[in-house]
Order: sequence, then C-alpha cells, then structure tokens
Amino acid sequence: MANQISSYRLLPPPVLNTHLPPMKNSNLFDLALFRLVASLGRSSMHRAAVALLTAALACVTAPTFAQGSYPNRPVKLVVAFPPGGAVDVIARDIATGLSALWGQPVVVDNKPGGGGVIGVDAVAKAAPDGYTLMLAYDGVTVLPFLQDKLPYDILTDLKPIALVGNMPMILVTAPAFNVKTVPEFIAAAKAKPGVIDYATNGIGSSTHFTMESFQRAAGIKLKHIPYKGNAPAMQDMLGGRIPVMWAAVSSALPLVQSGKLVPVAVGSLERSALLPQVPTVSESGLPGFEGVSWLGVMGPAKIPEAIVQKIHTDLQTVIQTAAYREMQAKRGNEVRRGSSAEFSKLIRADYDSHKAAFERGEMPRE
Repeated sequence: MANQISSYRLLPPPVLNTHLPPMKNSNLFDLALFRLVASLGRSSMHRAAVALLTAALACVTAPTFAQGSYPNRPVKLVVAFPPGGAVDVIARDIATGLSALWGQPVVVDNKPGGGGVIGVDAVAKAAPDGYTLMLAYDGVTVLPFLQDKLPYDILTDLKPIALVGNMPMILVTAPAFNVKTVPEFIAAAKAKPGVIDYATNGIGSSTHFTMESFQRAAGIKLKHIPYKGNAPAMQDMLGGRIPVMWAAVSSALPLVQSGKLVPVAVGSLERSALLPQVPTVSESGLPGFEGVSWLGVMGPAKIPEAIVQKIHTDLQTVIQTAAYREMQAKRGNEVRRGSSAEFSKLIRADYDSHKAAFERGEMPRE
C-alpha cells in the first residue's frame, strides 16, 4: 500500500453531496474505501476514491469542518527514515485517512539521517502552525544520550499531540547464521564477545536500543552496524553480510513467512497472532523482557492548543476506523490511543529511564 500511495500526492476532493443514505455495514464500507485508495495507484480515478473516503469520514465528524479554517492548505507529515520502512508505511496510512477527512493533501516527507536527528530537528524548527507534523517513534527519547549537542530539546522544542500505535519487535537471524533460539544466540555471542555484528535502522532507532537492552539482559556483547533505515539493513541481512537484527514485525513478516529470515523471538510479552509459533523473549530465558516501539504524532512546541486538539480528535477518528485497524493488525502493529497529556508523560518517563541507564553506564554513547 505504502509504495503505491507514495507515488502521487492526494489531491483535494471535488465538492460533493455528503447527504448520503446511512450505510448498513460501515466497517465494510471503510475497508473498501481504504483498499480502493491503495489499489488505484497513479490512476486518474484516485480523486474519486479520496472524495468517497472524505464523504464517509465527514458523516462521522462533520461538525469539525465548521470549527475553523485549519487546515486550508497541504500538511507535511515528516518521517525521520527513508521510504519503505515500518514507520513510513504507518505514516502513509495516517496521511491517507487525514487527507480524506480534511480535504487537503497530507504529504509524507521523508527526512532520514543522523539516526532521526535531521527529521526531528526539521519539525522542531518549523513554524508552529500545524502544517508540519511528525510521526515520532520512541527512539526520539534516547537520541539525547547517544549523540552530543543535539540541535533541539525533545522535552521543550516539540509538542506531543497524540499516541497512535505500537510496533512489536522481532529478533531475526540470517539462515546461514544457524541460530534459531534465544539460548542459541546467547551462547554464540558469549563464545565470541564483541565479534558478532548486528544491524539497526540507525543510531538511536528502536532497533538499536532494543538490542542494547537485550545485550544487558542476556549479558552479551555484540558489534553495532547502523544503517540509514530498515531497507538497507534488511538487504544486508538477506545478502548474508549481517547475521542478526531486531526489526518491526511488520517489516520482517514477509521475509519470515517466505523463509528468507529466521524468527528467533518476538519482543512483545505475548506471542504475535501472526506468528503464533514464535516464542517471546520473556518465555525464552529472559523473563520480563519487552521490545515494543510506540508511535505518536508531534509538532513544533508552540502550536496553538485549538489546532492540537483538532489534530488529536481527527487522528482518533482515522485510527479507530475498522479499515485502519484491520490494516495494522495484518501487519502485526497495534492501534494505541493516548491524549497529548498522556503522550507527554510517556516521553518524560522514557527520557528519564534512558538518562538513568546512561548514567549507570548501561548504554554506550556512539
């Protein structure tokens, strides 16, 4: 879906009569509309698809259109990674829903580099008018301790708007590595401390600090090889140049199902419904271990509260549609709701936790 939608910008729909008869099965209607948008690709008919989805969402939240002029022009949704990764795919799902709801294009703007610093900084320095947003991930709270002199302060220069989801992680290995379980992996790492390479999506990414946490829990030492996103890391995994990494279930799922990668364990505390045969790390010898990445929408710090509330409300509308929830479930992601205040508390708690870990010397500075 992401690759198809990324090839064009969603355009404002034509004015149409939204006094539609009630749908007998709104869940099926939602799903059909999302699938229609995804399937049309570059077709000139995509205007009609977006118009229909706009009409459907307008039936649910029509009053929001009368509350103000925001948005009256295109909105950018920044992703701090290259196209094609797990965060990018979810961003495009959200952008599709918001575009339909607002009648304005929401364009995913990929700004990779610096382990996410470039993308976060672009949003922190943007005008606080609601037209530059970011789909943030939990790695933003660890970056301040991995890199010196960040050009922004994650606690004061950005505004948490809404939590939208969780991405459970999975530990995968290349078939040639011949490691299929957590005990086998730990034994291999202890036999060659500091020698085995592991890939990540970049310094400070969720895949990075999940593996750092795993190393502490298992008492092992590996060699970090950071990449500029999930796609190049996975390419080297498939090429046999890297033996192991943590990845989002949504990114690794097709490769696991095709046998190109070996699933060792999932990071969630419960087994994945998509991979029920794969054990959790917690049940594989490291009780209580959890590797799950949260996602939320943020913006510049001084966005007016009225705009923050509108974005939050409309995000909740999008992520609660049956179609959106079904898409995330099929990829192994979880929909998560959270207010601006709850999101702020989560960021502060994660920040303080990472700070304490670095002060204890448990996580190395790159």
